[in-house]
Amino acid sequence: MHLSITQFQDEQPIIGKDSQVQDTQLKDYVEIGEANHIDHSTLDTYTYTGQFCFIQNSQIGRFVSIAAAVRIGPTNHPYERPSQHLFAYNGEGYGFAPKDQEFLAKRKEITTTIGNDVWIGHGAVVQAGVTVGNGAVIASNAVVTKDVPPYAIVGGVPAKTIKYRFDPETIQALQDIAWWEWSREVLEARYLDFRLPINEFISKYARK
Repeated sequence: MHLSITQFQDEQPIIGKDSQVQDTQLKDYVEIGEANHIDHSTLDTYTYTGQFCFIQNSQIGRFVSIAAAVRIGPTNHPYERPSQHLFAYNGEGYGFAPKDQEFLAKRKEITTTIGNDVWIGHGAVVQAGVTVGNGAVIASNAVVTKDVPPYAIVGGVPAKTIKYRFDPETIQALQDIAWWEWSREVLEARYLDFRLPINEFISKYARK
């Protein structure tokens, strides 16, 4: 949630108060909200998060809008083992050693992928290994356990497709235009066109 619009002084990322970011790449104009915990991830240009988000082992595209209290890529416990507790595989903090390096490495390799121009609502959870397509909408408090198609609107527990933002032809045209890949100079020149009706926008920029 933005009480006021963030003013970037330049293209450098902004990290909110009490946020912890490690082993992570933040691209230009990325804004991290307050009290986020982000590990082993990439957040591409113009993406922002709200407060209290947790993101692990994730690749997040451009222009992604992430509301408060969202969880992306949560890791799983080994429930098939005698104990699923942390001490049994990463117990050094409790005085148990060595940690299970193989298990921890394999878990880290399970990547969650969020496309471009995705909107993730408040309190949503996107499970590890899921891919969310470009332009998708994830409703508040949804739990996403399966891949989400481009421009689908999903909600519920587990999340299911409610509808699509546009018809198939429009979706394909937007995928082909891929406006999120435009340079800063092009975005500035065409900025007001993002307020056009969708059919006019596509007519103007569809690849012939």
